[in-house]
Amino acid sequence: MANKPARRKILVIDDERDLREVMTELLEKAGYQVICAANGAEGIHMNKQENPDSIVLDLCMPGMDGIETLRRIRKQDSEVSVAILTANGSPDTIRDAVGLNVSEYLSKPFENSEFVALIGDLLWRQMLVRK
Repeated sequence: MANKPARRKILVIDDERDLREVMTELLEKAGYQVICAANGAEGIHMNKQENPDSIVLDLCMPGMDGIETLRRIRKQDSEVSVAILTANGSPDTIRDAVGLNVSEYLSKPFENSEFVALIGDLLWRQMLVRK
């Protein structure tokens, strides 16, 4: 019997509790291990502590926004793949995110199947790059 591959770990950083819960449920049903953070500071801590395979990051959060959160994450982890969620990404914000090596963008609101497929594609590309 072949060994079962390890579950991929996803860190969700979003200040909207209901949305975190929906994303967690969708990702867990798809077979991923999910950890969550409610703000940027908590997300930075969880990234360092949990070493996720990928991060789903909201751009618009009170206090530390997604761009600043990602800047700080990149100082400790330059390799983790990141998918940005945004309801209203300005061209400047998108430019800042591109400079921080963002792998994917997803607009809110999103289709559940689109979200799960995006994460799967993101992790697949990451696996191909690491080979």
